[in-house]
Amino acid sequence: MSSEEHPTQELPGAARLETRLQAMLLAPSSEQPEAETARGWLDLAYEAAYGERHAAAVEAGLRGLRAPGGDDPEYRLPLLRLLAGVHEMRGDSESGEPYQRERTDLMRRLGRTRQAQIESELGGMLLREPDRVEGEILARVAEQLEGEAAEAPADEAPWVLTARADVLSSLAVRRLQDEGPQAALPLVEEVVAILEALTEDASDLHRSQALAGARMFLAHAQLLCEDPEAAAQTAAKVLSSPANRAVRGAMAMLRATIHHQADEVQEAVERAIQSAELYAACGVRRGAASAAALLAGITSGIGRPRLAVLAWRAAVQQAELGEFEDSRILSLALGQQLLEMDEHEEAELILDSLSLRLTTGEEDHSTRGRALMGLGHAVTQQKRPLEAMSHWAEAAGQFLAAEETDEAARAHLAAGALAASLDRVEAAQEHYERGLQLADQGADTDPLMLLQALHSLGHLLCRHEDADGLTHLSRALRIAAEHGTQWQQADIVDTRARSLTALGRGSEAVAAALEAADLFISAGDEEAGADAELFAAAVLRQIGQSAEAETLFRMTMTQRTLSDQLMEIALEGQVEALRDMARFDDAHEAERSLEALRERLSRAEEG
Repeated sequence: MSSEEHPTQELPGAARLETRLQAMLLAPSSEQPEAETARGWLDLAYEAAYGERHAAAVEAGLRGLRAPGGDDPEYRLPLLRLLAGVHEMRGDSESGEPYQRERTDLMRRLGRTRQAQIESELGGMLLREPDRVEGEILARVAEQLEGEAAEAPADEAPWVLTARADVLSSLAVRRLQDEGPQAALPLVEEVVAILEALTEDASDLHRSQALAGARMFLAHAQLLCEDPEAAAQTAAKVLSSPANRAVRGAMAMLRATIHHQADEVQEAVERAIQSAELYAACGVRRGAASAAALLAGITSGIGRPRLAVLAWRAAVQQAELGEFEDSRILSLALGQQLLEMDEHEEAELILDSLSLRLTTGEEDHSTRGRALMGLGHAVTQQKRPLEAMSHWAEAAGQFLAAEETDEAARAHLAAGALAASLDRVEAAQEHYERGLQLADQGADTDPLMLLQALHSLGHLLCRHEDADGLTHLSRALRIAAEHGTQWQQADIVDTRARSLTALGRGSEAVAAALEAADLFISAGDEEAGADAELFAAAVLRQIGQSAEAETLFRMTMTQRTLSDQLMEIALEGQVEALRDMARFDDAHEAERSLEALRERLSRAEEG
């Protein structure tokens, strides 16, 4: 999309934003951080687990158990739960069992027997996404615990409620998958209410961590239920309470999304860069890449392409550090952004590298096709059209491999247009015919794509004196009448006029050109209408009707508002027509007007 479609908007703090993005690029935080206490290692373990860095999460958890404070149940219990959970997420339940057993044994020694019993019986159901059968079990247990909490002694009730909150959280995940956010929302709301009540005067770290996680779940559920105001309020609570950087990054990202959807640009930008920084700092690469990509989209949309390029670079860097396939799409977006900025050499480097990378391993044909299309545009602007044709031909093959027929047709039509501009007629015809074949898909046909293919091939054939081109133009005109605009009809009729001239059918060409002029003017394009009239006048002179030609040249100059370029063409034609009729005095007068126009244009160029 061009910069004209994205007028530059004011963005307070743009210079500071650029500095923050450059800092992200220069310091991607790839080193593993250290902590001194069990609490510090617990935060690092949570962050690593959130970022899917399971080995790092296990290492942090184990170091937390050995660190000062590691024997304190406030820290040891959540560390043991995290270690069991990470192994469960890795599909290695057996390795996580010792940590879960130690956790339940410790809870029993602390008098939390019912909570220990629930965790022992439900096991992995509380540590990962449960299946449907497990969901039914969780629902029964949650109902049972609700009754128990009401009857439990005062010292045991909080731990029964804590267990119920854990069960409801896992059940909500299942409900979200099976029935959608509306079904999960009440469960998550109850979890948050339970944990808020328990955390108010409790020192248990597990509850505060669980509350932050539950509020995060609630905010996302509220957003999925199309209640952005409630989601933003919930996210604000998370950001104003103790929570690790991964959770804070997630809530900043959610708020950025909400602000973006509400067209609140400044707030969306600030929250997006905050999210990217938080995620990058704690190694949540996928989150950092997503936040930076959102920031890139916003800044591109408000006409700030240089900021967008920095944001795309940060997104690519984070995705590559995480070794995610998303880096392909992000690299493509970076290359396309550079093309929009006319940074063709840099765009070529990015897109060529991406295309080569996609030739190894399991190919992503669709992304490679788009990379090759962009690469073709980049080298075209660097005056290397033959390379562009090759790239676009290869792109067509990639799109066909991805079963994207329309994109393959567009690639052939682009290659055909470039070949035609180079007078490589055979190559142009081959690409246009292939593009037409792909565009003409019966019930699945995109009519405007088919129109373009017919128009291009018809024009090429007629230009090289092949009357079969008129058949294609006639079909294109019928499609334009049914599916297109009046301007598109005018454009095809105009092409037909010029094609008839190439085929030596001057009188028919004049009639078609005048019809095109009327259609253009009716569609509101007076410049194109005047151009068609001047073409009709030129053809009239070519077929020996100079008087009619001079009249049409004169009428167009007096009745239409002409650009300097068209006025020069009109005066040139009028001079020649008057000379044909031996009206030399009138021709001399018109020639003086022509010279005055050219002198004015020359002064304007020099000035």
